[in-house]
Amino acid sequence: MQRFSWNSTAIGLWAVYLTVVCTLPLLKPLAGTIFPIYAFAGEDFLTGQPLYGEQHLPFDIFRYSPLVAALLVPFSWLPMGVGGLVWRLIGAAIFLTGLAAWARRVLPGRPRAGFFICALPLSHASLFNGQANPLVVGLLLWAAVSACRDGWSKAALLIAVASLFKGYPLTFGLLLMLVAPFRIGVPLALTLAAGLALPFLCQSPDYVSTQYRCWIENLRYDDRTQLPLHAGYQDVHMLLRVLGIEVARPGYLFVQAAMGVGVAAIVGRQLWRGEMREHLVMNAFALSLCWMTLFGPSTESSTFMLLAPVMARELVDYRGQSRRSRLTVMIGAVLFLISVFAYAFPHQIHRPLIATGIQPLAAILISVTVVGRVLKKSEVTPMAMLEPKATRQAA
Repeated sequence: MQRFSWNSTAIGLWAVYLTVVCTLPLLKPLAGTIFPIYAFAGEDFLTGQPLYGEQHLPFDIFRYSPLVAALLVPFSWLPMGVGGLVWRLIGAAIFLTGLAAWARRVLPGRPRAGFFICALPLSHASLFNGQANPLVVGLLLWAAVSACRDGWSKAALLIAVASLFKGYPLTFGLLLMLVAPFRIGVPLALTLAAGLALPFLCQSPDYVSTQYRCWIENLRYDDRTQLPLHAGYQDVHMLLRVLGIEVARPGYLFVQAAMGVGVAAIVGRQLWRGEMREHLVMNAFALSLCWMTLFGPSTESSTFMLLAPVMARELVDYRGQSRRSRLTVMIGAVLFLISVFAYAFPHQIHRPLIATGIQPLAAILISVTVVGRVLKKSEVTPMAMLEPKATRQAA
């Protein structure tokens, strides 16, 4: 009898899942997906139409930068179903290869099949409806790996592209500036500037200037803190509302900034204590993902994909973790799994469940274990120390 293989199971699960996810757009190009928003944005940029209007109802408005719209132009040339398939494949490829590269750094010499299986549930929402999150998370994973290899310019480029999509990935770049201020700061600033300027080379300067003003105005007035709980931001602010604690948006912005300073203080303290650079990079990466989901500017259900890498690691890597930490992460994972399955049911079933704050509560539990690991002196041997001596000298 053939032995059971976890590696084959992990590969099979992801292969079947991606086959289904990528086939759906061909069958129903406009159903259960936000990809048409991206395709319309590419078409609007190409033809000089407003990017941030409501001309493509019932689809939501475009929320990303004009640069992203310029990058999406090729997708507007494809049939909607084919474009949706290609978009998902690109995001999945960058995410999974980044996940594999990151796992090699944090789980050296250990089986990683369980890691990939545990990362699948939180990745479902974003991959299924064609979100940009797989692309963003994949870019950040590769940025973390590049920084560990002293590839600071490459890391800066990857973080800049991710930030021009979502904005909040810049948090990771700012934390890395504590580790290598000039080596990451200068290329990051230059890359961001180049990215913001690039659309002016692709369209009329007057048109691009107008779109930037509209983009900034949209970001400024995009406030979902007073929407029904199931439709608002799924972060700590939501939990406060569930508990009956009303915090005005200006006050909550202060909370977000304070928690960001707290995260920076943790990384700064480890830098002062002489923590190894690779550990600093990985700790900054994990902490930034936790901040983005719990205190970031626009956490939705699909945004919790950001926690997929760190949750999967906490579930499979118990080295140095207490029994309480293991129980905490398992409860968080179960809550996330319940929320994922809940979305398979009609609105009248899943909306009341989501309105309880189950997702940000799960994120808090996962983040507590992540912070606990970060605060402990690392016992994991850096990947660089496991490489042959000749390879390290050549590097």
